[in-house]
Amino acid sequence: MPKTIFAIINVLMALSYAFMGLFLIIFPESYFAQMVLPSTTWAYALGGLLVIYGCFRAWRVYQKLKGEDDDEDEQQEYRYYDGKKGL
Repeated sequence: MPKTIFAIINVLMALSYAFMGLFLIIFPESYFAQMVLPSTTWAYALGGLLVIYGCFRAWRVYQKLKGEDDDEDEQQEYRYYDGKKGL
């Protein structure tokens, strides 16, 4: 249950970063952008970075959820770099 809650929170955060970035790109002269950023160029730059970061976070959540499904199917073993079993 807690894994599901954390996954939902992480997805919502990824979407909020992406939507905030899109907002700054679409409305660079909004009151919020003028209050926080010195010019519209900064609004475009920050908007682009936020969209990229939101996509990165969404990809990480996807990879983590996909990896948890794989871990349940097979038992993990510790191995050294040379392939010998450890612990």
